[in-house]
Amino acid sequence: MTFIDLENKGTIFELEGGGSVELRVSTPELWKDINKKTVTKKIVYNKHGRFIEEEKDDDIQSEMLWDFCIVSWKGLYSDKECKKPILCNRENKILMMNRSLKFSSFIAAKITELANLEQEKEASAEKN
Repeated sequence: MTFIDLENKGTIFELEGGGSVELRVSTPELWKDINKKTVTKKIVYNKHGRFIEEEKDDDIQSEMLWDFCIVSWKGLYSDKECKKPILCNRENKILMMNRSLKFSSFIAAKITELANLEQEKEASAEKN
């Protein structure tokens, strides 16, 4: 019997200097949904025939992915005195990913780490 976890819960990572971020990896279902919302197809005619061209909005795709993958955070502040906590909402996730190289690099590295762990788990489960 094989146990399959359908919840896709987050994993908490500690930030250097304090604070933590809870992250999860994207799913194929999420990518389908993102593509459905951000890719438009149009028919183009030229002397060689009829073709379908796809146009995608990379910015919105990234924003939707960030909103899904960043589940929550704690201990992030907008001032040095740590008086104004940064709320974890879609708008602030996008702001942090666009304006903080340190934060976006951390998120990218940890999402890659999580994705690699998921692949290892799947490969191990297939062997058994």
